Amino acid sequence: MKKAFSFALVAASLLLASGAQAQGLHVRANVPFDFVIGSAAYPAGNYDIERVSAGNSVLLVRSNERMESTLVMPHDCSSGKPATKTVLVFHRVGDEYFLYQIWTAGSAQGRELPQPKRETELARNGKADDVIVAANLIQK
Repeated sequence: MKKAFSFALVAASLLLASGAQAQGLHVRANVPFDFVIGSAAYPAGNYDIERVSAGNSVLLVRSNERMESTLVMPHDCSSGKPATKTVLVFHRVGDEYFLYQIWTAGSAQGRELPQPKRETELARNGKADDVIVAANLIQK
């Protein structure tokens, strides 16, 4: 009986963990400036960013006005304390903006996009500033 209870407890824990993993990241933001992801430029507008694979390995960035989208492969990043708001963090170098990180309220784990070659080149000649854009966490 004890073994059956232990097995049920472990099985329930695994199911809860996989259910939490399946609930994907999905944020929506109105970005007020043109920006770059990788080598592609995107106009200002409303964007949805959501996880399309288990394990956070692929995100879909979709323009709501232009029906354009791209897939990106971010990596994990973390902070010493949970984010107080859901935000997109951009690096601004000169007049150009590059999507850098995605943070969701209540989580100390974020997603960080690889630095594009163009950003690296521009950063050699100038300072990069962080620009934060508020976003909404979409519950599914």
